[in-house]
Amino acid sequence: MINPILKKHLIFTAKIVIVLAIFGWIGWELQKSWNKINQIQWQPNYYWLTLSAFFYSISYVPSVFFWRHTMRLLGQNPGWYETFRAYYIGHLGKYIPGKAMVVVLRAGLLNRERTRLSIAAATVALETLNMMAVGGFLSALIVLIWFRDLPNGQYLTFIAFGLMLFVGFPVFPPVFRCLAKRIGVGRGDREVDEKLQKIRISTVFFGWCLMSIDWLLLGLSLWASLRGIGIETGSLADHLPRFVLAATLSVVAGFVLMIPGGLGVREIVITQITIPLLVILLMNTNPNLTKPDAAQLAVLYALVVAGVQRGISILSELFLSAILYHNKQ
Repeated sequence: MINPILKKHLIFTAKIVIVLAIFGWIGWELQKSWNKINQIQWQPNYYWLTLSAFFYSISYVPSVFFWRHTMRLLGQNPGWYETFRAYYIGHLGKYIPGKAMVVVLRAGLLNRERTRLSIAAATVALETLNMMAVGGFLSALIVLIWFRDLPNGQYLTFIAFGLMLFVGFPVFPPVFRCLAKRIGVGRGDREVDEKLQKIRISTVFFGWCLMSIDWLLLGLSLWASLRGIGIETGSLADHLPRFVLAATLSVVAGFVLMIPGGLGVREIVITQITIPLLVILLMNTNPNLTKPDAAQLAVLYALVVAGVQRGISILSELFLSAILYHNKQ
């Protein structure tokens, strides 16, 4: 048996190490984003950048609703505030390799008297996989409807559907219940087993409806970031599918590849999807610009918007987490 005092010190030390690891990784990502931003001269528009941060900050609210809904469906009773607090602070766990820290942080921040830890962890996994599945589905749908004529349109569709199936299969209720049992959720507890039976197709469908709003808001955040670096995009309706595609495909690809925070993967996907649009927009605003010059400039602007978006996401997460962490209620 471990001495209780020693155990307490070990837990405290582990928490410090985790916090330092998170902030170390975040600092590194911010530095990389800043290096990309400095590659060209641009004037930040703080109105649009603030709007981008606002869209990003509220983009996960529908997921919070779904997470609490599934916990209550399984007989738990987490409060609204503690659910929001656990979700947003737990979001920082994605910067730790392995993705498991998201589950640990979110489940651990809930009140144990109202929410069973194992069930909270299971619902975190359900919510996360649902969101990624919706992202993969929307990616494929957008490519099929708007971008199937692109030279790499079929390739993108194949990737998007592949990603959707990879992360979507586990949320199929019978599969999810089986996986939950395999990882020990409610092992030997008949009551928990009965609760898991309440997760049905209707539950998953409800989550897909809510999380489609998540992805729309993330697409709007990317659009506002583009405006924030001085690019006039014209009609939002004409280009919103591309922004949503960049948001969905970049995040889902980063998740599947198990790269902390999707570092590098998100930036590559965002740049590849936005470059063709940037070439058109730059030539429209500067008729004297040749297509090769516009293409070269578009690459730099795409890198900048990817860096800005990364910086906005990290700063928004840190800001909200800091506020929520110090206000436990």
